[in-house]
Amino acid sequence: MLEITDDLPAAGAPPAPTPLADAVAAPSRANAEGPLVIIGSGHAGYGLAEAVRARDAEREIHVVTADDGGLYSKPALSNAFALGKDGEALLDESALSIERRLNLRVHAFCPVERIDAEAGRLHTRLGELNYGQLVLATGASPIRIAVEGEAGALLSVNDRGDYCEMRRRLDALGSTARVVIIGDGLIGCEFANDLAQAGHRVEVVGLAERPLPRLLPVAGSEVLQAALSRLGVNWHLSRSVAHVVAEGDGYRLTLTDGHQLEADLVVSAVGLVPNIGLARSAGIDCGRGIRVDDHLATSQPNIYALGDAIEIDGQLLPYLAPINVGLRALSATLTGSPTAVSYPLMPVMVKTPAAPVCVVVPPAQAEVSWRVTTTADGIEAGGYDASGRLVGVALVGESAMARRSDWVKACGQVQAA
Repeated sequence: MLEITDDLPAAGAPPAPTPLADAVAAPSRANAEGPLVIIGSGHAGYGLAEAVRARDAEREIHVVTADDGGLYSKPALSNAFALGKDGEALLDESALSIERRLNLRVHAFCPVERIDAEAGRLHTRLGELNYGQLVLATGASPIRIAVEGEAGALLSVNDRGDYCEMRRRLDALGSTARVVIIGDGLIGCEFANDLAQAGHRVEVVGLAERPLPRLLPVAGSEVLQAALSRLGVNWHLSRSVAHVVAEGDGYRLTLTDGHQLEADLVVSAVGLVPNIGLARSAGIDCGRGIRVDDHLATSQPNIYALGDAIEIDGQLLPYLAPINVGLRALSATLTGSPTAVSYPLMPVMVKTPAAPVCVVVPPAQAEVSWRVTTTADGIEAGGYDASGRLVGVALVGESAMARRSDWVKACGQVQAA
């Protein structure tokens, strides 16, 4: 594996590979008494490593990652620009510091090529590594929409390297760049707020009729759209991008209705898809995500999964709160105390300061009717099922946020009953 030094290369710029050392004696088969290996250095991967280390000071732990192994908050990518943060400012801790603090080994710039579940072994770009227990914290990747022409013009910002590239381009363009954001969901709205607040001219293109259609009732979407419009955001909804052509130093976009937009930068924020290819090739049962049971175990012995890549009870849970709940339970399971995950009520927070949003998402199978109350600067809405039970909450605006705890508590009491 690569040795980590104080002089870590920049994100996305791997050094020349170093041959893999025999870090672990090869077992004849998967052995849960062997080292814990975690694939992925995001919040799920490092959070789990820290939780396991807190329970077991001696356990051998390896974190294998395709990037530089630096720790940073991925949710912070969508509101960092207006705060003036560059890629280095987003870095919370280097891989070397994590190695020293947690007494573990980080194998940076070491993408995993395949898993041999029967032998309990990883095959990586730099060699082989054996495991006793394996955790897949492989995250999710941006959805790539099909467009004609300059498809490479679409920049997805899903990691620190992507953010550095966006900052580089915008810094070169100046303070009033023309930015087109493709996507009217959570990430698209957060980027729209962040870049418009920083002074850029923002256009949002989305397939839905309104922003955040999967999270908010119509009245909530209207409040959010109006608040972002007051920042200067222009909306092109119920359509998508069909064609992109380079024009001068920028791009000309043709939408599916024939309308044209000019842009200096095009950001694609149409959603994420779980990274399941590695798991599927190892014979692990996958649906939309890596299927796990209530102990976060996959269909293969001694292999678990955590984070944005998992599917539990048919649901994807790509938010921090369920990851935090999961890593606490999984760390107990991996250290000898099998613990099922029990998810509490987990509100979703949307970082749109122009109109902050908090949502308790109703169960997917529930038929919900929303009862909306207008506030001084937004709405409060309760989602009720056919029997009149409060099963969801949607709050938009500062006034509604002041009553967030009351709404969430009320919804939680109903679900606990």
